[in-house]
Amino acid sequence: MNRLLDQVILLLFLLLSGLAQAQIRVQDDLGRTVTLPSPAARIVTLAPHATEMLLAIQAEKKIVLAASFFDYPDAMKHIPTISTLGGLDRERLLMSQPDLVIAWASGNHPGDMQWLKESGIPLFLSEPKKLETIADTLEKLGKLVGTPERGKQAAHLFSRKLQAACAQRSDAPRKTAYYEIWPSPPMTIGGRHWLNEVLELARLHNVFAKVPRAVFTVSAESLLSTPYQVLITSQPGTEHPDPSIEIITVVPAVTRPGPRIVEGVEQLCRQL
Repeated sequence: MNRLLDQVILLLFLLLSGLAQAQIRVQDDLGRTVTLPSPAARIVTLAPHATEMLLAIQAEKKIVLAASFFDYPDAMKHIPTISTLGGLDRERLLMSQPDLVIAWASGNHPGDMQWLKESGIPLFLSEPKKLETIADTLEKLGKLVGTPERGKQAAHLFSRKLQAACAQRSDAPRKTAYYEIWPSPPMTIGGRHWLNEVLELARLHNVFAKVPRAVFTVSAESLLSTPYQVLITSQPGTEHPDPSIEIITVVPAVTRPGPRIVEGVEQLCRQL
């Protein structure tokens, strides 16, 4: 009897060990453990950069809903979209029966994030603080969808392209820059925003890099008293009263922490 019991216990142990090994575990950008019993097959993405990351690892066919946005590549325009502005359409999300949701920790509504955490649906929170985080996330998503090698390949390709994007400016004199997020009231980036790395690649220095914030509103007086050589904006047709100031209009891709940021960096460097 004892021998039979021992065999049953051993069998249960082996079964549980096998299940544990089959599970997929990664840490998201907030350090939360995300566990899946098997590779994700039905994914909802609540941020454009997350959608583009899945495209980069060739997992776009697993997306059942994607955050609506205006400039997705043609390969993604057939994917059904879900609005995140003014609150998440929770019923539509639940009806899609996702086995993984990828959300933007600071870009989606806090109430929606709390609801998702309590829903029981596996949730990966993306919150890139550095450009290298983008490569790390590509690898993690590769694991979650069951194609870790594709994740690694996409991460290496992204890192290589990013370093090459502004190679022609590696010896260029460094210039000071003001990054305009919004013209009125003036909004810009401080030293805690990952866009500072983009500026450094282009041999530009953020004049407000010493401000310990990611994004903030700058007073008109402070802006007038802070000299800079380059104005970077996303608003076409922007003018400046000082003709010596270079005005660079960037494409939306440069403001999204995903693989297409390389396109934005290349365009930025071409204009300098």
